Amino acid sequence: MAELLEQEPEVVARSDARALTWKSLTLGVLLVLLAALGGFYARHILHTTRLAQNHLSLAVVFPFVVTVLFLRRPLKLNRGELLVIFSMGLIASTLPTYFLSRLVASFCVPYYLADPTNGWAEYTHSFLPSWAIIPKGPALTWFFEGLPRGESVPWEVWAGPLFWWLSLLAALCAVLLCTSVILRKQWIEYERLDYALMELPLAMLEDEGEGGGRMPGFMRSPVFWVGFGFSIFGILWNILSYFSPNFPAYPWRLEPIHLGHHFLPIRMNLYWPIVGFTYFINLDISFSICFFFVLAVLEEGIFNRLGVKIAEANHNGTSFVPVGWQMMGVWMVVVGWGLYIARDHLKDVFRKAFRGDPEVDDSDELISYRGAVFGLLLGLLYLGGWLYASGMAAWVVLVFLVGMMVVYIGITRIIAETGVITIRAVMVPQTFIMFTWGTVQLTGPTLTSLCMTFGWHGDMKTTLMPALAHSVKLFDTVRQHKRHLVWALIVAMGVGIVSSLGYIITAAYETGAGNYGSQLSGGLARGPWDFTVKYAKSPVEFDWRKMAFLASGIGLAALLYFLRYRWAWWPFHPLGLAAGPAYPVTNVIFPIFLGWLAKGVILKFGGSKAYQAARPFFLGLIMGYYMGAGVSFFVDMIWFPGDGHGVPFSD
Repeated sequence: MAELLEQEPEVVARSDARALTWKSLTLGVLLVLLAALGGFYARHILHTTRLAQNHLSLAVVFPFVVTVLFLRRPLKLNRGELLVIFSMGLIASTLPTYFLSRLVASFCVPYYLADPTNGWAEYTHSFLPSWAIIPKGPALTWFFEGLPRGESVPWEVWAGPLFWWLSLLAALCAVLLCTSVILRKQWIEYERLDYALMELPLAMLEDEGEGGGRMPGFMRSPVFWVGFGFSIFGILWNILSYFSPNFPAYPWRLEPIHLGHHFLPIRMNLYWPIVGFTYFINLDISFSICFFFVLAVLEEGIFNRLGVKIAEANHNGTSFVPVGWQMMGVWMVVVGWGLYIARDHLKDVFRKAFRGDPEVDDSDELISYRGAVFGLLLGLLYLGGWLYASGMAAWVVLVFLVGMMVVYIGITRIIAETGVITIRAVMVPQTFIMFTWGTVQLTGPTLTSLCMTFGWHGDMKTTLMPALAHSVKLFDTVRQHKRHLVWALIVAMGVGIVSSLGYIITAAYETGAGNYGSQLSGGLARGPWDFTVKYAKSPVEFDWRKMAFLASGIGLAALLYFLRYRWAWWPFHPLGLAAGPAYPVTNVIFPIFLGWLAKGVILKFGGSKAYQAARPFFLGLIMGYYMGAGVSFFVDMIWFPGDGHGVPFSD
């Protein structure tokens, strides 16, 4: 790999110079460590603004902006090197809390938190795979309660489970990376998705323009500083209230709109970066998100008034269960339709992979199509074998893997095209399996194995594939040596996972994971096990009502795609239906509406020239909020460690 990192002197000054260098890899690893370790530290120890919470996290944006403005010239970083650094940090920022913290909890809590009242021992302990679970004993007790004086971390107890969980994560990373590569050309070149979340990092790397200086061209516009100041003002104002509780605080959350007793309140949250991101997506998408959110609110209220309810919860999905089943049907259509229109491209991919067709060009891909296809298939095969060995029935393994891919491709497609900074899966495959066939059809080992998967494929508030897809998008703008760039993604995933797991475990033994709250010892850690035991104790049958809601979602999404195909003017976009009722998009509808309204007015009265002229203002809304949140984080770290103040992005 050393020869891949050598800098070619004659191309250093060019924008298409080699991107993967020892310099970019070193700085990228530093950003990976900052994001991976800082995310856990900020949430569980400092108790401040969460660095790693959304699909474009503070942990990567703040240090990247600082790097571009203050380190780019002294370190002579070219555009490609900066893209490598950003992409590595973006990947790492998805790992530490909603992913790896919950993963660790999934194989630590089954014995430690079991008690006579929760039924875990009776319904799950005899089915737990010993090779994947931390057993009873001092090592487990010390993890939650802290090491006694003179003791060291008992790594020998962790070695076996960590090996098997790391192997599962390696297979998962391979599957998601290979899928992103296979879909790159279809999404970027053929369909030209917007990737609105990448608007700021790409703008930061624009030519600096005449006069030089540290700032990218858009930052030289006075309009940018108006947006920047408007966005950062509220955060800086509230920092003053940290020191004086009686100081009036800037409100992020206005009084919600209530349509009635049975209706979900419409939250009026003022999150300015959401307004900024919305400016860069198509008007029909942002309008549709708002429209279908309101429609879901009305539907929920009417169902509540009529007493139409489904008792079984949609664990880790959309809170109103009927809408959750409808939205799962919508996501199936979104993914299915996307694969259908990509059928010619996918035929080329598989023809190149299996026949080596010279007419199919994959030279622009990070991995050859043969490597991507076989990496995907082998990764899925290993995941299936792992799940089967953990106790899951073979037919459930197949359904789970299909559902897993629907969720990953669906959430990635929706984020890329709608620009939403925060969205979770409307339904995870565990819930779909348990309540489509009914838990009466599932054995104890299968239910226990499904329960364990919630740790790595449950709460999807941050997840890896959107970060990989956005990195592939960024690397698409690099002109040379693209095949080498895959090493940056592999290193980011490997270092991020290993360092996060190491830090979580050592920090827990130092101060006790029982002090880290919901993800490691509280409600989020207990939730999957309580959920599983509940329906093991009281099994449920097949329920036609769920299938009816699922079918209605499939039908509605299919109708929307047909109408858009039939009439170009049709205003309702299927992705608005897929995103609008999904949590926590439901918390940021007001700023999405403001972004839609602002863009619509600007285009109507000023046209494309006014749209381009206003672009720096909305980039300022995004950057100002992130930079203000970064300042707030450091204020908390210095003056309020352990008692910090969060800057909200999406709730």
